[in-house]
Amino acid sequence: MNSKMAEGEFEVVPIPQVSLAPDQLSRKFLLCQVCNDIYNEDGKHARLLPCLHSLCFECLNKTKVNDQLQCPTCKVTHNVSNVDKTCPRDNTRRDLMDFVKVKRAPTAVGCTACPSNIATHRCRQCAEFLCGECESAHRRVNATKNHILLELEKLKQSSDLDAFCRQLLCSEHPDNDLKLYCTKESCQKPVCMMCAIVTCKETNGHKIESADTVANSKRQIIRDQKVKMEDVGKQIQSVTNDVKAEQEMVSKLRKTVEDEIDKTFDSLEQIISRGRADLKKTLDDDVMVKQDNLKIQDADLKRMRSEIEESSKFTDQALAYTNAPAFLQVYQTIQNRLKTLTDQFFDKEPHEMATFGFHAKGLVSEIQSKVAEMANIWSVSAFPPNCKVEFGDDLEENKAATFIVKLKDFQKKGPFKDGGLDVTDMKIIIKDPKGAETECARKMKKGSTDELEVTVKPTMTGRHSLEIRVLDRVVVSKDFESKPGTGFAAVVRGSRKEPSPQKTPPVRREVPKPEQPAAAPLGIQKPDMTFDRDKAHKDVSISADGKVFKNISAGDQTEPVPSNSRLQKYKGALCAKGIKYPGRYYYAIKMEIKVKKPLDKSNLVYELGIARKSVIGKNLVVEGEKFAWSMIGAHHVDCDAICLHIAHNNHLLYHEVLTKNETGSTMERVFGFLLDTEFGQWKVFDHKIEKEICVVESVDCSEFLYPVVAGYNPNSVEVTATFMDV
Repeated sequence: MNSKMAEGEFEVVPIPQVSLAPDQLSRKFLLCQVCNDIYNEDGKHARLLPCLHSLCFECLNKTKVNDQLQCPTCKVTHNVSNVDKTCPRDNTRRDLMDFVKVKRAPTAVGCTACPSNIATHRCRQCAEFLCGECESAHRRVNATKNHILLELEKLKQSSDLDAFCRQLLCSEHPDNDLKLYCTKESCQKPVCMMCAIVTCKETNGHKIESADTVANSKRQIIRDQKVKMEDVGKQIQSVTNDVKAEQEMVSKLRKTVEDEIDKTFDSLEQIISRGRADLKKTLDDDVMVKQDNLKIQDADLKRMRSEIEESSKFTDQALAYTNAPAFLQVYQTIQNRLKTLTDQFFDKEPHEMATFGFHAKGLVSEIQSKVAEMANIWSVSAFPPNCKVEFGDDLEENKAATFIVKLKDFQKKGPFKDGGLDVTDMKIIIKDPKGAETECARKMKKGSTDELEVTVKPTMTGRHSLEIRVLDRVVVSKDFESKPGTGFAAVVRGSRKEPSPQKTPPVRREVPKPEQPAAAPLGIQKPDMTFDRDKAHKDVSISADGKVFKNISAGDQTEPVPSNSRLQKYKGALCAKGIKYPGRYYYAIKMEIKVKKPLDKSNLVYELGIARKSVIGKNLVVEGEKFAWSMIGAHHVDCDAICLHIAHNNHLLYHEVLTKNETGSTMERVFGFLLDTEFGQWKVFDHKIEKEICVVESVDCSEFLYPVVAGYNPNSVEVTATFMDV
């Protein structure tokens, strides 16, 4: 709709349509929810509650207690101290009742003026049902002959409610229709023409508008609010789906946990059963040993007893002989045998005793205790919107820090329902900028039941993410930034003059950009880079094509030294062409190092960077200058190696060992550089493997920047830098 409508024009409002069946309409909108009676225009007229359910006026007065009314449908309690304001009369039900009558049985609708006659038409303006005679009279009388008369049979086929709208009459002036509306804050009600003249005078601050105009405006407000409400309904449905899915997952997980419990205790039962069998076998073995020993002893004793009995019988027979010579001939044999049997040794006690048993003191209680101690059901009810992570000081690379994770359930209570933190399958994971994951140490904060102390040590700079996972489901996620450490910059610079330390972390400067017409984003440009031979320091050499730089010593110089336009302090060279906003520029330099002899402490090897021409040559290096950004190769005492350092504003951004500080050690590396003048970034890459090494922020590209290379200590190390074709 045109927002600037001509005066007198009205917005076209769609005719209200009804989609429910008559019986559904009747049950839902035309019956009191307490007495179940049909609404009428007297004591049982409809009253609309704030929750949009309705009661008849009689039941409302019966139901309210001390100005409090509980809706019988949704059970919400409303304050009804001002009934007419809180629960207004709903006159739309009268129109709906007529609509339902026609829909159900148009041939049974009585004439409004002649109730005994069947109505055939309805007058839209009078909102009356007309029989045949009244319809004819309606068309003859001047006052009504232009009214719109609608056939009931046709109305039955329509879902148009507009034909059933009755014009409301003023309660103060019953002969006048309520066609106007007073918009004064204290009034806000439909009024008739007489009210506008008598009680709602504009001189008293009242403002009168057409009821239709105000209604159309408020209908649009309701439509807009309905759209917003339905959006909330969609969100509720989405959450409902999530809740249902979670219910299914809870049920599924319950079965999984039950299976784990059964499996564990089945294993315990098997262990106990095997233990029972093993103990019984041990018992059988021990009893068998005892029985075998006793059997052997019993057999030996029986043999000895038998021998004694046999010898005794033989002796008795020998003594009975009276033949002396014959007796004397066997005497010695008998005596020896009797003596042997008399003197023979035998144990006077059984070799074994019934002395064995079963010891299980404390076994049952110990198992019971261990089961209670080691077998637990844990439950966590962490509600993500109520959980938060509190970081203290800025996290630094390679520096351990502790932060607090506060976990709450949806009622803002502790989330650990059973078992506690120790038995919960919870992991706290840190993801570094490369996506590598590290599990963090955590413990419950002393004296707390919902606050965890988490220790983390970032191994690199950049954006990290913290995830708290329960059963590998993320319940809390938080990003944080790891800042560069500060304890290494002094070693990199050695005896060089340090820039003044900043008291605050470096902030990104707004890069001035010249005004120009809007254009599509620029792609990456790859300029043809060469070194400026005429400006290179006298102690370095540049190839004829300007592509190769070497840090040859003054004694090795093979080319004539031009005028003093060469760099004086800076032992390097700058690119012949500069780079400036706008655009994104990529170039690559192959660095080759060969150690002739070990470098002394903190000796420089090379520098690669970009800088404004005005700061190149002021010092031995451009690093530390206001409009310069660089990376330095130098001997590092702690590593006792040649290391790469990238630092800016007194903050170390990157450190890497390049090669050993030993005679004969070599290094070859291709570094790629992307200067993004749109975002003020200088990115360093390992060109061969296409891996980003570091990003230097806040690069001012409003003036030309020149790539630079420098090489130092040629007596100790050979440095070669070559611009690569990319």
